[in-house]
Amino acid sequence: MKKNGFIMSTYIYVLLVFFLLLLGTMLVVLNNTRLLANKIKENTDGNIDFNLILKGDKEIILKKDSEYIEPGYIATTFDGKKLDVNVMGEVNVNKLGEYDIMYIAEYKGVEKKIRRKVIVAENLVTYITNLYEDSITRTSNGLKKDNTPDQNIRYYGSDPNNYVRFNNELWRIIGVFNDNVKLIRKDSLGWLSWDSSEESINEGWGVNEWSTSALKNYLNTMYYGGTSVTCYNARNKQTTTCPTNKLNTESKTLIDYYTWKTGAIEMSKRTNTPAFYKSERGNVTGKICNGGSACNDTVERTTEWPGYIGLPYATDYAYASGESICETNMVKQDSSNTYICKNNNWMFKPNTWYWTLSLDAYPSASRGVWLVYSDGHVGNINAAYGAAIFPAIYLKTDILIKSGTGTSSEPYILKAGS
Repeated sequence: MKKNGFIMSTYIYVLLVFFLLLLGTMLVVLNNTRLLANKIKENTDGNIDFNLILKGDKEIILKKDSEYIEPGYIATTFDGKKLDVNVMGEVNVNKLGEYDIMYIAEYKGVEKKIRRKVIVAENLVTYITNLYEDSITRTSNGLKKDNTPDQNIRYYGSDPNNYVRFNNELWRIIGVFNDNVKLIRKDSLGWLSWDSSEESINEGWGVNEWSTSALKNYLNTMYYGGTSVTCYNARNKQTTTCPTNKLNTESKTLIDYYTWKTGAIEMSKRTNTPAFYKSERGNVTGKICNGGSACNDTVERTTEWPGYIGLPYATDYAYASGESICETNMVKQDSSNTYICKNNNWMFKPNTWYWTLSLDAYPSASRGVWLVYSDGHVGNINAAYGAAIFPAIYLKTDILIKSGTGTSSEPYILKAGS
């Protein structure tokens, strides 16, 4: 019995020792696992051993030629010990662009980084105005003031530095009008009628009222990102497939809800450029006729329209020419009957004709709209004809330029103002 008791005690003792060793091993493993987990967490969020916090905003918009003052940072352990921080990066306040400032701190072998973005930008209107005010940059960028009472700053010549990245595609700056910059899409959206109508209305050739036109409806509904609409490409409401292009959300935040002038041009004002410009912004509507099959629509006429997307004016095309005669005569021809205003003109499209927002006030019809023809002259035509569409917009007044030189390879990059 004693022998058996001794054997049993020894067995129990061995089991107890084995259990204690196993328990110790498990505790060591668990502790090492916890330490490893903490180390992983330290490396991922940096908040276990120390804090690295930026003072001020993570993104700073700085006006060009101003002074950059470093807002600073806080780097401490949880017990209050201050840590050294390596600050890397520079900001060139004299050059538009985005600059990254990197803040790096280390504690107990754990490194933490935080980035601050500094955008050196300038109001777009101010930027273009400053380019114009300097005689050197005025010439090199292709800028001039027109001879209208408004003295608008415009881009002119065969290929001025007026390219902009907008809606992830290239657009071009027409000019500065009061405090708004006007853009036009570089490439056509497609080929559509300005408007169209039933044959019983204006003989099927449409109505020259922008606020009710089919093209206005397409640009400010479907193209703006809304629902589908009906598009036309001929008289008598002959339908066609609408272009599927749309503006993205970011681009729409940059567009101003603008009051577009939609005055019509009478026959006596058709050649003189300043008179044409005044008529576009005047009080004559596109319907001055008094009946007849080409003038029997009942659409209410207006001379201004509030909205987002329009078209270039015929005078935008004339003033874009580098030929000085175009500032006074929009349809001047040379000795070989070639239209002069197409020369040295970035808005001339040699292989197409395109719509404008300029209306025709004709004594016997209420369906005429002006377009730019492929031979370089501007003229009126019935609204239901098909022509290319180059949408135009006015940007909000607080839009910033943050980079670019305005060339096609380095277009201006814009940012919403704050």
